[in-house]
Amino acid sequence: MFEDMTFENILSQMLENVKGDVDKREGSIIYDALAPVAMESAQMYADMDILLQECFADSASYYYLIKRAAERGIFVKEGIPAVVKVKCTPYDVSIPEATEFSIGEMTYSITENLGDGFYSMTCSESGENGNNINDDVIPIEYVEDLEEIEAVEVIVYGTEDEDEESLRERYFESFTEAAFGGNKADYKEKAKDIEKVGACKVYPVWNGGGTVKLAILDSQYNEASSEIINEVQNTFDPTKDGTGVGIAPIGHIVTVSTPKVKRINVDVQIEYMENYIWDDIKETFTENLAEYLKNVIKNEWEAKDTMTVRSGQIESMLLDMEGVDNVLSVKIDGKTGNCIIDCDYIPKVGEISG
Repeated sequence: MFEDMTFENILSQMLENVKGDVDKREGSIIYDALAPVAMESAQMYADMDILLQECFADSASYYYLIKRAAERGIFVKEGIPAVVKVKCTPYDVSIPEATEFSIGEMTYSITENLGDGFYSMTCSESGENGNNINDDVIPIEYVEDLEEIEAVEVIVYGTEDEDEESLRERYFESFTEAAFGGNKADYKEKAKDIEKVGACKVYPVWNGGGTVKLAILDSQYNEASSEIINEVQNTFDPTKDGTGVGIAPIGHIVTVSTPKVKRINVDVQIEYMENYIWDDIKETFTENLAEYLKNVIKNEWEAKDTMTVRSGQIESMLLDMEGVDNVLSVKIDGKTGNCIIDCDYIPKVGEISG
């Protein structure tokens, strides 16, 4: 807004306002007297420009955006620690609660005996680094009778503190979707306020009057674990009888669920660059496809009734990869063209061939 208020422009205007035939050249008394004032004025305008941007949510920095969001009761989602499932041998080994193990550089402690040799462990730090289950699980202290232990599943994905753009999006959503008294926007807002929930769809009167179904995804846009489903259920309607024990209004019977996974099988026919074969690109393509499907879920699952996996996007993805000279065909689940998926499901990578 104040782009023209530079040192040079301000000084020029000030010198123009000096009347008469006074010497105004650089080095003159008048010039040397006005130059410091022009410098301070230019800095003041620069500070005013920054201050003006911080006043509006669409241009505010993270610190001031937090303050604007708080005025509407919207607060930063704090990061959560990962919870992983481990399998122990022998299956009847007893591991005390709070026993510590390490996976990679992260430390975990036993939080629950899940039965049949399975335990849950919670990372000591919040964040995505705790989602690693590929490295060996190593006891930090001696565990009697334990022969082998391995991580088999992430129960709850660890997350970082909410980033700036996610908070900004939620702030503006609070204006476009007025949350009040148990309407759809109110359910959606309160569900997504739970740190472990990444997305939510609300189905009113899904099983008759007074019934509400909440379909949720975890923070990584995967199907929600039973632990997360139970947490959301207990938050809204733990008794499932509409008595208002949770935060759901009296008379609302809430059921929390998560969509099923639909495996997307992709077959591609490719012309390769010299010295390249399918095995050279398969791993990278699989990773890129998984990321693309995650973005489809993130951008379409919550807002629409169906999601579209586009063959053109997959073709463009392949053409951007090293070693691919041309893409002859892309088939999704055995068919050419786009694949439409109902939001009762979320797409995940299935069989990949080329």
